[in-house]
Amino acid sequence: MGCTKGRWLSLLLAALGAVAALSAVAAPSAPQVRGGELFAVAAPSAPQVRGGELFAGTAALRGTITGHASALPPAGARCVNCHASGPAAAPASAAASFGPLLTRQRLTEPLPRRGGPPSRYDEATFCRLLRTGIDPAYVLITRSMPRYELPDADCQALWLHLTEPMPP
Repeated sequence: MGCTKGRWLSLLLAALGAVAALSAVAAPSAPQVRGGELFAVAAPSAPQVRGGELFAGTAALRGTITGHASALPPAGARCVNCHASGPAAAPASAAASFGPLLTRQRLTEPLPRRGGPPSRYDEATFCRLLRTGIDPAYVLITRSMPRYELPDADCQALWLHLTEPMPP
């Protein structure tokens, strides 16, 4: 069975398309050069992206202030309203932040907080704080911090967003 030039070209283009699709799945990150060094940058995971949306308020959070029956409106429950986050947070935004700066270091290294004993967060204690207002050292945080109704997947997404470096 003979193949025409057009048929060969179609097969070649289909094969190249398949190779491109497979390489995109196998290598989700492209090498980058920073400071003269070559390194790979991983694409953000879906949970990290979701966590960023929850933090910024582009995905709604359901929260209430202790002692109030009504839920906050979605715009009032956004994390970014009170917290600056990440190493890229501008010093001015961190200084003007109502709540503490949320970085990997501040969350995961033992630090004294609110005059209490040093504490460090992990995913479970972070989620407990968001839901109940009790920090890792069992200190009750201020009632101005909303208590959130947060599914486990969304809490994990917020944790990953705050503690896993995002690509530049």
